[in-house]
Amino acid sequence: MLQQYDCVKMHFTAPLHLSRGRMDYDKSENLFHSDALISALFVAARQLGAAESEILDMLDAVRVSSAFPFWKDEYFFPKPMARISFDIKEVPVEKQGKPFKNIRYLGKTWFEKAINGTTGLIEVKKHLSEKAFLSDYAVKPIFKPNVTQRVTILPDHSGDSTPFYTERLFFEPYAGLFILAKWENEQAKGLFQRAFRLLGDLGIGTDRSVGNGFFEPKFTTLSLNVPEAASHQMALGLYLPNKEELMPEVLENSTWGLIKRGGYIAGAKDPEHTSLRKRSVYMFEEGSVFPNISLSGKRIDLKPDWQGLDHAIWREGRPIFINFQKTA
Repeated sequence: MLQQYDCVKMHFTAPLHLSRGRMDYDKSENLFHSDALISALFVAARQLGAAESEILDMLDAVRVSSAFPFWKDEYFFPKPMARISFDIKEVPVEKQGKPFKNIRYLGKTWFEKAINGTTGLIEVKKHLSEKAFLSDYAVKPIFKPNVTQRVTILPDHSGDSTPFYTERLFFEPYAGLFILAKWENEQAKGLFQRAFRLLGDLGIGTDRSVGNGFFEPKFTTLSLNVPEAASHQMALGLYLPNKEELMPEVLENSTWGLIKRGGYIAGAKDPEHTSLRKRSVYMFEEGSVFPNISLSGKRIDLKPDWQGLDHAIWREGRPIFINFQKTA
């Protein structure tokens, strides 16, 4: 069946660096996680003058995916963390593990095949671009990475400067990142879109103060062919389960990866608090597959133990789930 989602395409007007959660900057992520997106939208909505209760009402009404790459009219989704019925042409079965492991993203048609449990025959030269992108189209590079050297200088200018390297992604004009959004009601959609427009001017990722991460949002829709009834479901964003959702019988029939989320308080009201680190939490990654039961997830306050901090630091763990028909 066809299922329609709201979609926001992010056309970047500046280079982008997405932190991998460590202190090294020489490598950038190429997807923007759903929890970081929601946190950034919270800060943007607050700068628009919205009250915290109004913002939380908006966030309660929407679920979003992480931001994945797109190329012209081709949308890429994360490879499911479960067996899918694809074969690589003219490659023996026992040697398909390595090239298949390199695939990170499935184009829309291939993603629909994967979640519906149907077969697909991959022709390496025809369907694979840069080893990581599986598509029916001859996809040109979506972004070009560029590594530049910078230096750290102490505030009092004592000691020697410390060099470090930063990788920035330069997206092609016809490419960028996109998110899917699903609404429980339409009332909060206006604030969401206004916050997203402002977020394009504020920027996302690291080093926004030196011109990184700016984009122009385009609001559209996207329809996906999903199985009407399926054995499992796949997370399209980071998922933080409620305690009752961590039943052993659920995890035993799931395939998943974990990611540690934390970092600095970039959206603190007081600039002095931006040097504080949030508490950390482990979340299930995009592409994790769970039995098709009622899973919700939760939002958690990661405020550190610091007397001068008088507001919550929310981390969103309620992503979009999509039906997934697991193969034997």
